[in-house]
Amino acid sequence: MQRLAWDFGKLVMVWIVLLLGQMVGGMLFFRGMPAFASDGPVDTGQALLIASFVDALILTLLANAMRLRGWRLGLMLAGVLFCVQTAQSVVETIIFGRYVHMSMAMNLAIVLAALLRDALVAGAIALAWRGNARSTPQPAIAGLGWKAPVVAVFYILCYFAAGHFIAWQSQAVRDYYDNVRQIDSALLIVFQFGRGLFWCGLAWLLVHHLAVGPWRTALLVGLAFSGFMIPDLLFPNPVMPWPVRAMHMVEVGISNLLFGIGAAWLLLNRRAKKIFARSREDAKSDPGAKAT
Repeated sequence: MQRLAWDFGKLVMVWIVLLLGQMVGGMLFFRGMPAFASDGPVDTGQALLIASFVDALILTLLANAMRLRGWRLGLMLAGVLFCVQTAQSVVETIIFGRYVHMSMAMNLAIVLAALLRDALVAGAIALAWRGNARSTPQPAIAGLGWKAPVVAVFYILCYFAAGHFIAWQSQAVRDYYDNVRQIDSALLIVFQFGRGLFWCGLAWLLVHHLAVGPWRTALLVGLAFSGFMIPDLLFPNPVMPWPVRAMHMVEVGISNLLFGIGAAWLLLNRRAKKIFARSREDAKSDPGAKAT
């Protein structure tokens, strides 16, 4: 019970820091930009509360499962949050700029605000999860030379399958991207392959530092890849109407969850899975293991 209360306190702390960081970033970098009209189920303030809570919950789950502690943990998780939630989205927005009509000034404001918020949350995580790194075996991820391109191809399959079977079934999405067929398919595949390699690097970073079993590792990676991206689509914005954002929430939520789970499972080689299994057996046989 005491452990649960302590974890809840950490969750609330991270949530508050995310809220404050987002609000300060908005005041500093979105100053002078027109307010966005609410067009979905929640307004900007409600979306901020929900998105920040989801981010805080995922960060707390990841931090509790990591072998890192202190500043190394804070910087690593803040970096993953920024790369998943901001960098990947902004890069795609720039590539599809002619369809989403997002200005470079808006993209820059998003990046700067996110950097400020994530720097603050890095400090909060470092403070809340202080101490020495957990002494658990690190999984050796072998065969990255062939696994990385396989993961990238797997990302392309998840991306296009979700786009076709989920998002493209919506008339609102088809109308919004009415000129998308003009995109060079070969160039789009090359671009998504590059994104897939970047996703692979993020998956490797999480897998390498998570100190839990294979299935929990895979589920946490999938949750991070999916959960860090979905809530931001709740925010009203002037370039993408709610019916389109709603379909993207379903599309990205499912595809990134499945991709993250699959990528993490592939990166965990047999030796790593045996190490986890052996460490669990050692913990069961050693009465003092749980106490440490």
